[in-house]
Amino acid sequence: MTLEYGKSRLLVPALLAASIGLSGCGGGGGGGDGGGGGGNTPATAITVTPEDFNFGVITEGNLEQTRPREFVIRNQGARSYNIADIGLQLNDHAAFVLDRSGGNNPCEARPFDLAPGDSCTVEVEFKPRSFAPFVAALFVETDDPESSTVGGTLAKLAGTYAEIDSINVTVNQINACPRPDAIAYVSVTDQAGFPIRNLHDGHFTLDGLTVRDIRQVGGNPTDTDLALSIVMDYSGSITDDGGAENMELGAKRLVDAMNDNDEADIIKYAEKVKVMTSAGFTADKNFLKEKIDERPPEEEIGRSTAFYDATVKAIDRIQTSDKHRKAVIALTDGEDTSSVDAELGDAIREALGIDVPVFTVGFGQFLQEEELQKLAAETGGLFYRPAGDANLLDVFGYLASVLFEDQYIIYFQLPEGDERSSLKVNVEYLDEDSEKREGDGSKIIPACS
Repeated sequence: MTLEYGKSRLLVPALLAASIGLSGCGGGGGGGDGGGGGGNTPATAITVTPEDFNFGVITEGNLEQTRPREFVIRNQGARSYNIADIGLQLNDHAAFVLDRSGGNNPCEARPFDLAPGDSCTVEVEFKPRSFAPFVAALFVETDDPESSTVGGTLAKLAGTYAEIDSINVTVNQINACPRPDAIAYVSVTDQAGFPIRNLHDGHFTLDGLTVRDIRQVGGNPTDTDLALSIVMDYSGSITDDGGAENMELGAKRLVDAMNDNDEADIIKYAEKVKVMTSAGFTADKNFLKEKIDERPPEEEIGRSTAFYDATVKAIDRIQTSDKHRKAVIALTDGEDTSSVDAELGDAIREALGIDVPVFTVGFGQFLQEEELQKLAAETGGLFYRPAGDANLLDVFGYLASVLFEDQYIIYFQLPEGDERSSLKVNVEYLDEDSEKREGDGSKIIPACS
């Protein structure tokens, strides 16, 4: 879209919305780093990346967990352009906040010249003050030195701020041997996957069993050490679309959140599975991040997706750890197309056999969401589907909160002779508005050998 110089600030919101297609931008899906088309116009050689970004659904009290999104403004033309302004339009109730000095290469004070091939960055935060879906547009006003017109480059923004309207209780893991003393690790999350914090023993019941104590892992020095296996998808659809970078940044964020006595394993896969930490689980964060950055060559692992082979490999390896808690984080962007040794049922049986939860993260267009939800639900894990690939960093942040700060440790008694085969955990509390929130979850109790 080319605008007459001097009139761009007089655009009515409806005209701007129509020009960038914001009517389809709200809601919970979509997002990502964008593809072709989008809001960038051919009027100038100035582009904005990503062309659209959806912050997803953020629930009350969790805005601080949502990272600012960096946008790159680049001159892909053969001549310099003068950047007259960078701003936001359609920003109802100032839900989005622009930081023109944000990012890795902040833009200069306006106006400024952007030379051919050069780029600069700004950041946008999602900071709504009311519950609603929001849309906006990031615009770059460009002064073409060879004409009297201004070219407008646009990027779409979306996000939803919501009240907590439901909770999910997930029994992640049960250590019940030897009896009668037992421990259950439990996650309580809202409808968007954010952890519910600061619950206490008065909020939990265990179907008639005696509860001795309840704590959160972040405030308890015992029974909190974690063995973590991160299973990363390097199939062709990931590497071709540039999704590996966001996956790697997110995995490193998870490693950074590890405590001193935690340890991790890194497994990468496409058609074949490659264990990156061949010497076993390690607490060396620098080494783990080096292995996260190291990409297996395509000729070694292929291009298709052996998701279940890789997941079962992770489950088998995690048995070697003596940590109290265990978790597998399994990522994929599509259906399994090339596993030869394992299927969905095998992964579930293997995980239940050693009582390890599998947390699944699915992204991309060809996702088998039902299977990933089943794998997580039946093993005691959680399923996350980010609004877009760039939101993977936030998803890993939510996982870090659950695993290293907000998971509940329930110490209870399971007497000898109690014949129940599963543990049911009920949670009930009043929120800040005195609304009752309740939910329950259960998991099979592992047999003592």
